[in-house]
Amino acid sequence: MNYKTILLATAAVVYAGVAHAEDITSPMYLPGEGQLLSNTSLAYDRTKLKHNFGTGEDLRLAEEITYGITNNFSIVAEIGNRFDFEGFTNQEYNNDHNFDYAIGAKYNIRQGQWLSQIGVGYYTYDPKSWYGHHGNDERWYKSVNADVKVGYEMANGWLPYTSFSVDSRVDYSDRPMYYSWFGGVHKTGDKYSVDAGIRYDFELDGTNTNTWWVEAQANYFVNENIAVGLFGDYYLGGNYNGIIDYDYTLGLSAKVLF
Repeated sequence: MNYKTILLATAAVVYAGVAHAEDITSPMYLPGEGQLLSNTSLAYDRTKLKHNFGTGEDLRLAEEITYGITNNFSIVAEIGNRFDFEGFTNQEYNNDHNFDYAIGAKYNIRQGQWLSQIGVGYYTYDPKSWYGHHGNDERWYKSVNADVKVGYEMANGWLPYTSFSVDSRVDYSDRPMYYSWFGGVHKTGDKYSVDAGIRYDFELDGTNTNTWWVEAQANYFVNENIAVGLFGDYYLGGNYNGIIDYDYTLGLSAKVLF
């Protein structure tokens, strides 16, 4: 085998490795069979109301685990904690141990360059643990949700996509339905990924409340199995324009594939 043949063979192997490297930050990504994806996030939310009606703050740490049952089907579990720190929250909780929990499943479907994902989930927390027992008789808030995503894989790492989700309480006499639509684009580079789009949240329970948000995130790949990033959203408008001065979320995340 001459030098040129060796060089071409080496280049082909390297290129194949790059071409098949998966973006663990992609909105459509699921780990392969037997793999586990850890997503640790810390998010700070701040809402300021007009007319000196006050400011709301919240700080949440969460750990989400996605485990691949098959290459296209995963189970997802998350535990979060909302802190009661002075200076970062309104200190409305009973203590600093205010846990919430979620569990669900996701399934991916590929048809050529078209990608789709279907997900279902269950979310719960104990209001008495969060807010204390005085004047609070509610136990275990429960809700179920479902969502679908559709994207189109383009050249050079571009992935425009859209999603729609619905969420509703269970074991509750009046069951409001919460809807959310998102449209955006994801871009993957050699050492980075970025994602941005518009989210529309709304209800159809007679109040017809609605809010518009811009969402964005940026990630840096430490290697193909580890990514660290920044994410956030910002309130653009809606029915609450006369009340909300501004509302935003800022967060840090770390994703690790095992």
